[in-house]
Amino acid sequence: MNCPNCGSSLGKKNKCDKCGTNVSAIQKAIRISNSCYNMGLEKAKVRDLSGAVFVLQKSLKFNKENTNARNLLGLVYYEMGEIVAALSEWVLSKHFQPQDNDCDYYINSIQSNQTRLESANQTIKKYNAALQAAKQGNDDLAVIQLKKVTSLNPRFLRAHHLLALLYMKNNEREKAMKVLNKIRKIDVTNTTTLRYFEELKNGQQSLETEERNVEHIANNSNNVNLSGIAPISSYREEKPNIWVFLNLIIGIVIGVGLLYFLIVPNVKKQSASNYNAKVVDLNSQIAVQNKEISTLEGDKEELQSSIDDLKKQMEDLSKESEKYDEALYDELFKAIKVYITSNKKEEVVQALLDVNMSKIDRKAATELYDLMKEKSFTGAASDIYEQGHTYYSQRKYEEAIEVLKQVVEMKDEKVEDALYFIGRSYHMLSDKENAKKYYEQIIEEYPDSSRASQAKTRLKEL
Repeated sequence: MNCPNCGSSLGKKNKCDKCGTNVSAIQKAIRISNSCYNMGLEKAKVRDLSGAVFVLQKSLKFNKENTNARNLLGLVYYEMGEIVAALSEWVLSKHFQPQDNDCDYYINSIQSNQTRLESANQTIKKYNAALQAAKQGNDDLAVIQLKKVTSLNPRFLRAHHLLALLYMKNNEREKAMKVLNKIRKIDVTNTTTLRYFEELKNGQQSLETEERNVEHIANNSNNVNLSGIAPISSYREEKPNIWVFLNLIIGIVIGVGLLYFLIVPNVKKQSASNYNAKVVDLNSQIAVQNKEISTLEGDKEELQSSIDDLKKQMEDLSKESEKYDEALYDELFKAIKVYITSNKKEEVVQALLDVNMSKIDRKAATELYDLMKEKSFTGAASDIYEQGHTYYSQRKYEEAIEVLKQVVEMKDEKVEDALYFIGRSYHMLSDKENAKKYYEQIIEEYPDSSRASQAKTRLKEL
């Protein structure tokens, strides 16, 4: 380890012998960073990728120049299908350690294989198309696109999660479970995967309860009492006999009398008792069915709540996917390639100016762009300004305007002079409106400068 103040070698000492700086806190931070790196390595070996990302990011918080941790974090991102994040980490590692760095092999393996690079680009485009289709309610089209994405990049966890979410939304639980089991082999502790498993488990239990309740109602409604049906008696025809008919008539009369005075009241009483018992039984069945209906309504509310949560998660995924605007990242990739391969500072500066960073909010990409910009823009603004001033002196006003505007975009100390000569170039081209615009900008932003005084004089001429 070297002293951060004077750069001399420290060895295992807590204090620099040359300048006297106490570096015990820095050494402690480096030890913590290395410990977190070892933990991340252990988690990565058992495919706990989400846990590895967490501890490796913590390692870089203690020591951002820990290239081993940064390279491993890039590998973990690559394994999760996040190629943009992986390249960002490797380029940062290359910046901190230009020589003898393993990231050279990782970057070259991607850049040298145009097929792999094009496949990664197509993966992001198709994922964005699938997400847009899902937002518009075209679930079938989104599923088709996501299947293509997962075939191009089987490790793209974000695409697998969206595919499983669409299957869950359309009650295709077996397909969703199959997708989740596949990606659980990639990252065993991914919180999104585990949360979706829990949703599927709770939904399956609710459906089984509902099926049992419906079956119970059906069984109760089919229980009919058939014990009151009497058997048919046998009949034998006899020879006519008048006494038999008389006895029969007398018996009928006596039977009718007994029926009316003795049996009918008992039958009415028994019928009323049976009717009351049936009413009580029906009321009991109605109460049971009402209770079951209430249970089913509660299950319906829980299912609706789960559907609302899934829709919210789709919206969250939609917001997060806006980070994957492939056109913006194409320009960033191009700038990275020029930064690594080109020796001409003007080409690097132009490539960096072409990148629109206002819509890129990933922290790693922003840090990478700022580092390249800081290293490339130093001294470049003066050279570009001299080139623009030479064009102005040669009366090549249109070329001077184009070159000097690059100085304005770089926001260097030459901005004031660049603004003045842009205004002068428009003035000489008789474009009074643009000339006035740049003169007024100098007066407003640099009111105490000599160029502001000259701009006021030129405004009077206009």
